[in-house]
Amino acid sequence: MSESGGRRRRLAHAVCGGIFLIGLAVLFHFDAFWPWILALLGVIVIVEALATTS
Repeated sequence: MSESGGRRRRLAHAVCGGIFLIGLAVLFHFDAFWPWILALLGVIVIVEALATTS
């Protein structure tokens, strides 16, 4: 893997981690944890897949 590919993957992980934490805070704020946590995980998977594909 090239240096720029590794950097891009780390950035994608950082962005997805931030989205997850913000989404988790929103779910707790509105007391709507279940089943919306599954939707949040789905969004994270989609965003990370789009961010890491070339």
